[in-house]
Amino acid sequence: MNDVLPVLLAITAGAVLATACSVGLSRREREWVSASFLVHVGFACAQVPIALSFYGGSDMFAYFSYGEILAKMMERDPLHIIPEVTELLLHRPHRLPLTIIGSGTATGTMSALAAWSFYLLGPSKYATCIVFAMLSLSGKIAMYRVFRANVTTSLRWPAAIATLFVPSFVFWSSGLIKEAVAVVGFGWGLFGIHRWIAEGPTVSAVALMVVGAIPLVLIKPYILFPLVLAGGTWYYWSRSLKRGRIRIRPAYVAIAGILGVGGIVLLGRYFPEYAPDTFSTRTYELQQVGRGLSGGSNFVLSGKIPTTLGGQLAYAPAALLTSLFRPAIFEVHNLLMFASALETTLLSVLFVRVLFRRNVGSLRRQMLDDPFLVFCFVFVIAFGIAVGLTSTNMGTLSRYRSPILPFFAILLLVLGRSHRARATHEEVRSTAERVLGAA
Repeated sequence: MNDVLPVLLAITAGAVLATACSVGLSRREREWVSASFLVHVGFACAQVPIALSFYGGSDMFAYFSYGEILAKMMERDPLHIIPEVTELLLHRPHRLPLTIIGSGTATGTMSALAAWSFYLLGPSKYATCIVFAMLSLSGKIAMYRVFRANVTTSLRWPAAIATLFVPSFVFWSSGLIKEAVAVVGFGWGLFGIHRWIAEGPTVSAVALMVVGAIPLVLIKPYILFPLVLAGGTWYYWSRSLKRGRIRIRPAYVAIAGILGVGGIVLLGRYFPEYAPDTFSTRTYELQQVGRGLSGGSNFVLSGKIPTTLGGQLAYAPAALLTSLFRPAIFEVHNLLMFASALETTLLSVLFVRVLFRRNVGSLRRQMLDDPFLVFCFVFVIAFGIAVGLTSTNMGTLSRYRSPILPFFAILLLVLGRSHRARATHEEVRSTAERVLGAA
């Protein structure tokens, strides 16, 4: 009974947030958002019993434990404890009178977020999961706005499915989970990139990108690397098509290089553990840990673990296929893996359908004619290879690859249709819904 009021408050706040994020969408689209809202609430409430009964616990319960303790301390001494919890949130040294595992990392940030949720709503695990599910839903709505602005009207429903209803994407971002926080930043940061490309470097576009980057920096900074690479490619491609065709212009190449490669180098300075020159070392260490585990849903890509970047990249095709199409039905060992296998089976069918219905030349022309498809392609390839190389367990693979599923799904759905002539730049710029999603 102690959960009823906090849960109702969380659902109400989430409904207000979803409604605010849906302003400008059509009535039918708002109905899709409402349906996704219910799915998120359901998955959020399922997180606690599933984590207990299926996994026997998870990191989420460590966040709950620290959050409950910190929330009580915040109530008793807010002037001293709240600033210290904020330091914990921002990966900074704190002076809290207890040892918190993961301080200075994303794990400490999650404990601080749990503390704020418990402080505001009370110690309800279900309410906290709903809060973070609602925040992630706001990021998915922002992502849907980007998708709908870059596909034809007939593909809006598939775009909604890709962003709002893919089961593993929704499940793994509905609860007190790092992916939920990352999706918030990813969705709004992507919307900022879209507005920058469509309108130029406006204040709102820059603000969205900065605000979106904050959760990613605190929780999952490695997502920034493929995002910056794909975003720079998107910018270059859209500028090149401004006058109707690809043009190799030095200015655009330079800007795209700064946004892409230059951005990755800069990120590597701030996050050296994710920098390209240390990627092979980290990948080797993760694969070595996975090699020591046997049975269940663990897997390996090769008999011998490469220690060099070139050796790791030699397995890039296998890693990408693993990220996109595994687990297969015959690899299923439990119910959750079966649900994931159904998704990968559907994606495999869509992929084969594209190969049989379209020829390579037609696919290439359509890709080159659409900057957003180029973005999706680059992001899926870059992120998929990284996840495939660093994952050694089917369960963690399903969780870590979830951010690429909407982009892979929309790629397959768009490429599965006959290519139509691209609208002129002037027509695109004059369409208000390309940016605002107006009905």
